[in-house]
Amino acid sequence: MSDAVIRREEFGDVVVLHITTTSIDAVSATAIEAACVNMRPITVLDFADVAFINSAGISALLKFVVSARKSGFKLFATHVSLHHQKIFKMVEMSRFMPSIEDQDLATYR
Repeated sequence: MSDAVIRREEFGDVVVLHITTTSIDAVSATAIEAACVNMRPITVLDFADVAFINSAGISALLKFVVSARKSGFKLFATHVSLHHQKIFKMVEMSRFMPSIEDQDLATYR
């Protein structure tokens, strides 16, 4: 399942997890979390292909993001639509997983 939902790209202390599903629900959020088992100090979730995140997906993502942050990992989100940015702010997910732009991410490569 996680292979269908995540494409992993690693360089140095950074791992970029490209979410390849267009919709995130509790099942795909669990697959994203499973793909993060071997996290790097900096983990970036790429939402470029994501068009829809339901409330169960938001809830599961938020639990994972808060837990990873408490474990000392830095998480960032990239390519988040304006709509999802608003939702991330409302549920305070952006506090634990701020957005990062491609040019800023390039400095880690």
